[in-house]
Amino acid sequence: MDAQIAQSQWTHFLNDLVKTYHGYEAQLEIIGGDFGDQEEAAWLPFTGISYDAHHQQMFVTVGGISSRYPVHLTHMIPAPQRLSIRRTPAGEIDALLIVSENKTETLVHLRRQPQLTA
Repeated sequence: MDAQIAQSQWTHFLNDLVKTYHGYEAQLEIIGGDFGDQEEAAWLPFTGISYDAHHQQMFVTVGGISSRYPVHLTHMIPAPQRLSIRRTPAGEIDALLIVSENKTETLVHLRRQPQLTA
């Protein structure tokens, strides 16, 4: 990962990220010592990511934005401890890594949908 985001900046950073990357395709992978690497969602429209500081939870949401993807999936990350990002050579964010208190990692890959390319 290229950079770690300070916890005090998570809410602001994630709000900006959603505005920029809403509708991109997202892949969610959950990586844990007990169960290995599990794909939870494969290239569904990215709907959002948020941080609830009061309850110490982060939520990643995909799908549910069109008739093609009418159902959404929300993945909850309890007690997130670290948020890191990776950027493409062009400067776009193409991955987020969230590590929870129990060391489970949630990896969110982002990519433009074909109709969003310049």
